[in-house]
Amino acid sequence: MTDLTYSQSCNTTNKLPHQQSDYEKNRQLRIEPCLCRLHIRANVWIQFQQLLRGTALGSNETLTADGIALGNAVKLRGYIDTRLSHVDTDGNASNPTDISAAADIDFLIDLSPVTAELHLDLSESNDSQLLEQAFGRYSFNQDLHLTFGRQVTVLGYEGDESTQLFAVTRAFDGIELNGVSHPGKNYVDGVRLGYNNGMFGLIFGLHDRYTGIDNDNTLDDGMAIDLAASIMFFPGLEAQLGFVNESGDRGKDDTQLVNGWIEWNPGDLTLAFEFDTISHHDVDVSDIMLLANYRFADFFAASLRYAYMNADFKGGPDIDANRITLAALLSITQNFDINFEYSHTAQDNADKDEFYVQGLITY
Repeated sequence: MTDLTYSQSCNTTNKLPHQQSDYEKNRQLRIEPCLCRLHIRANVWIQFQQLLRGTALGSNETLTADGIALGNAVKLRGYIDTRLSHVDTDGNASNPTDISAAADIDFLIDLSPVTAELHLDLSESNDSQLLEQAFGRYSFNQDLHLTFGRQVTVLGYEGDESTQLFAVTRAFDGIELNGVSHPGKNYVDGVRLGYNNGMFGLIFGLHDRYTGIDNDNTLDDGMAIDLAASIMFFPGLEAQLGFVNESGDRGKDDTQLVNGWIEWNPGDLTLAFEFDTISHHDVDVSDIMLLANYRFADFFAASLRYAYMNADFKGGPDIDANRITLAALLSITQNFDINFEYSHTAQDNADKDEFYVQGLITY
């Protein structure tokens, strides 16, 4: 709210009125209105800047990302993710307890108007895909950008990194309906045009693939087009809607994906809703996700999440699954978190209980 308090913002002298000379009184009368106008304009500008600090779709996030400075043009960031997990599935004689480790290193390069990012996945289960992302970006101005190379897909509420989640796992992790799983985020090769003015974001991209449901990772098996828009209605309330058409491999029908989500974050509370519809040549998939997260203190937050997924096979069965997650998130230090998660998945064939303890180090 604009501050119009006269005594705090517009008083230019510590002298009482009867102690001031005629010159000081006249000078104060001339200066005080100017200072008041400047003070009002400054507060309005701050509010305007806060309003513009909105949606990220289509923006140049390399410039604003935090990291360790390696000279004037390069920043380094990353994380180490260690997990203790136990999965108990009905009907399984063996319910393993595993310890896994993952690591990610990102190099952010700023040679404005050209920026670039190199992401390396050092996880032990990355299937030998060391190069996660490698892309360049040319900024025509502060709002319009063209990216090219290997980059993460933009559709979906949850991020691709462990540091971008409200729990240890993602909402649809572990759900597989007769071989069909949620596409989630993927790393694809292509070009993407992005526009972002703070309140509104828009992207249009051409990629070698997108969902990964049908075609493989080669450049000659088809093409995917994605179009997405996001809007920040007011600070704290954001929504995004996107569409993908992915050409089928080996003469199969195209795959269409529609994804949308809305998030309300007035402060310590975060509420989110997401939906997907996927039309494939032999199955139609639909899903929803509901999330509630609340930060009780600087060092403690909790999340409750529900996910539902349905797969309707053409000429075959109609299968669905429900997954509910409860997570407790502890910030031990600014760079070290310990997170706990319990998830229960109910499917037609079997129920599953999952337990996770995660240690997350960021830098």
